[in-house]
Amino acid sequence: MLASTRGLIVIDLALLTFVACAPAFAQDTSPVRAISPQARERRTSYGGEIAFGSGHADRGFIVSDRPVVQPVLWLSGSGAELSVWGNFTLGETTDGSRPQIVEVELTREHKWRHVTIGPAIRMFVYHDPLGRSSTRSVAGWLYLSYDAGPLRLFTNHSVDVLTYRGAYFGEAGIESERRVLPSIAVGGSFAAGWASSRFNEAYADIATSALDRISVEGWLTAYGNSHFYIGPHFEFSAIVDRAVRALIRPTYVLVRLTTGAEF
Repeated sequence: MLASTRGLIVIDLALLTFVACAPAFAQDTSPVRAISPQARERRTSYGGEIAFGSGHADRGFIVSDRPVVQPVLWLSGSGAELSVWGNFTLGETTDGSRPQIVEVELTREHKWRHVTIGPAIRMFVYHDPLGRSSTRSVAGWLYLSYDAGPLRLFTNHSVDVLTYRGAYFGEAGIESERRVLPSIAVGGSFAAGWASSRFNEAYADIATSALDRISVEGWLTAYGNSHFYIGPHFEFSAIVDRAVRALIRPTYVLVRLTTGAEF
């Protein structure tokens, strides 16, 4: 999948305490999803994943600090992909909420030599059955990457066009993945993200544009056969802007275990 979601264990490296965050817009946008080599070669593929973790974060901001289950289904062909993703928090968070998110994304990928361009449209619905609050919105996305042999350079951009109109977030980074055994791949990435004043106002209640965060990720994927895979994923994220850091929990570590299949 071109945009994957990341629900994960949350540990505050600085204070070891949980602090509530602002509303969830959408799933996390880390560029990694396990896809079997056979699936990459087929013109049409479909599959599903289920991730188990103890939290969910979106672009550097904690949405849920309690265990979550995150299923996703997708269908792709001829460069296009339709996916349906969900986040279901299994317990009440420290701010008294229980976030539930359902998201639909349609992406059209274009490749030219080493460059891949993927414009996308996302629609999401956020619901909190404890607080009886809900919201929905639509955002445009643009995924760009350059394959530089053992490394992949990427940059992703999003703009909300409905409820949080004008909320922009961008990130850029470098990623690498390699096979250490025929059935095991390991990878890692480093990225930096920045946001508009509208985005930070919605997430952190401060209307300032800034270089928001830096993140480091690592993962391992074990392939059972040509279709099935399983593996852990780790993410460290830190808010670097002083004004934004002062109003939210700035640092966390995220962990999840994902299993899925692609046909």
